Amino acid sequence: MSKEPHIIIVKKKRRGHHDEHHGGAWKVAFADFAIAMMAFFMVLWIMEIASQEEREEIQYQLQNSSVFDNMENVFDVANSPFPIDFGGQASPFENPVQSKLSGNNKLDSSLHQQIPEGTVGANAGRGSKLNSMLAGKHLSTAQLMMLANELKTVTDALSASENVMLEIVPQGLRILIQDSTRHFMFERGSSNMTPFFEDMLYNLAPILGQIKNRMVISGHTDVTKFHRDTYSNWELSGERALKARQTLVSSGLPQANVLQVAAMAERMLVNESDPKSGKNRRIEMMILTKEADAQLALLFGQGPAVTQAPVIQQARNFAESNQPVSRLDVMLN
Repeated sequence: MSKEPHIIIVKKKRRGHHDEHHGGAWKVAFADFAIAMMAFFMVLWIMEIASQEEREEIQYQLQNSSVFDNMENVFDVANSPFPIDFGGQASPFENPVQSKLSGNNKLDSSLHQQIPEGTVGANAGRGSKLNSMLAGKHLSTAQLMMLANELKTVTDALSASENVMLEIVPQGLRILIQDSTRHFMFERGSSNMTPFFEDMLYNLAPILGQIKNRMVISGHTDVTKFHRDTYSNWELSGERALKARQTLVSSGLPQANVLQVAAMAERMLVNESDPKSGKNRRIEMMILTKEADAQLALLFGQGPAVTQAPVIQQARNFAESNQPVSRLDVMLN
């Protein structure tokens, strides 16, 4: 019996081909469109609830910052000087609001972090030229933050970042110029300023002279005592503060911009753990806000006399009505 040969049948199934326009490229395009629309509506939402000062800060950041500066995203809420809560109101400053902008990179470009290194933009101040957004104005707290950026750029260019600390406080912008291991602002036990710090004040004075905010200059020393009784840290700190004022005025700062010069001796130490530290030997310049300026003027008797007179008169009348009355006074009346 012969065997029939096995026949092998191979079936080939034709696969259907989709046209190219049915691919997934549209999904990528749609995702880009959705992200763009989300960003657009977020910008509209932020601009709607932001105050005027916050809008000026946003405009400044968009014009003068880059997302590649120190690889930080300037749109990150953590890096914003004005965090906005979901209630639609700008979050108030902490009490106190502090932003230390030193060369030690302690804080950022917000009120709690270090300002990025380098220039702050093509329109920013270079040398004695101040940003047009700040020049000729009475700066608010938000604008003083921009001024701090300008001043930090100048001090970095002078390699003086370790000698200058900038701090935003409720009263204004606090500028601390202090000694370091490399540079001394004054000769020891003297009010003779060294050339390094003369050059620094020479570069800072024209910038500070373009704003309307007035300042208070105070001199501070360490706890080192003098051997003679006729001269103490009070005289030394006062002479150094006056020397700083004289240098600033001769470098372009209007005389009217200095409201007060004070001697503090060693009463306000920055480094209490080391009372003889060079950080305690410093000159402080407080750029006052308009409100702080008015409060200081009121403290020294330049406030409105009309508001004070009724209170004083009322206190006088109360004191006179409570004076002891003798029997003779009653008989005469």
